[in-house]
Amino acid sequence: VGVNVNRRQYNKSFRPLREVGWEICNAGIDPDVVNQLIEESKVFGNIGCGVFDDFFRGSVDYRQVPIENLYEVRRRLHEDGPRPLAMWMVLYTADYGLDRKQNAALMPYLEPFDGIILWTWEEKDIVQFDEKYELFSEMAKDKRKMLGLYLFNFGESRQATAKAVLWQLERYSELLRQGAIEGIVLHTNTMADLDYEAYNVCGDWMDKHGDGEIGGT
Repeated sequence: VGVNVNRRQYNKSFRPLREVGWEICNAGIDPDVVNQLIEESKVFGNIGCGVFDDFFRGSVDYRQVPIENLYEVRRRLHEDGPRPLAMWMVLYTADYGLDRKQNAALMPYLEPFDGIILWTWEEKDIVQFDEKYELFSEMAKDKRKMLGLYLFNFGESRQATAKAVLWQLERYSELLRQGAIEGIVLHTNTMADLDYEAYNVCGDWMDKHGDGEIGGT
């Protein structure tokens, strides 16, 4: 945020990747954000999506933005580029709960999206994951789904624990094998050289299981 980067150079470095997505959190109020992604997708064939990060918690409070803006972003991503680009959002388990009425109020904002990435912001809340995931599945039953896994406990400003990371890897991969989700997002590789236990246990787990087959429907 606030740092200018050479996106073309990044996109060139991403060419070995099968699919690339860029964060587009301001797209609902700034059409140029969508323009840039579409233009880049014409040059780089592996760009496949845009993501609204921190949807209910970021610099833009989308509850104050007309929902029609989101549908227009979706239309443009689907129709104005060289191929349809998916529109994803980031949702946190703390953004919804057992209050069904509160959850119902969020539903109109989820509807325009093709996919949702669910994250647990504070590691202490991992114990609620199964309950929260069940609610999430109900709310996003017709959406593509991925789960996010933090390798640093940003919500509580300290290292993630190996125990919590390993539990998430096992539970999330189980859902992946079942076909309930289509991916697991790991955040972040910037700690790879800090010798944090969470990163190390994740690397060891991937060495052991990373080439396993994924089933599901």
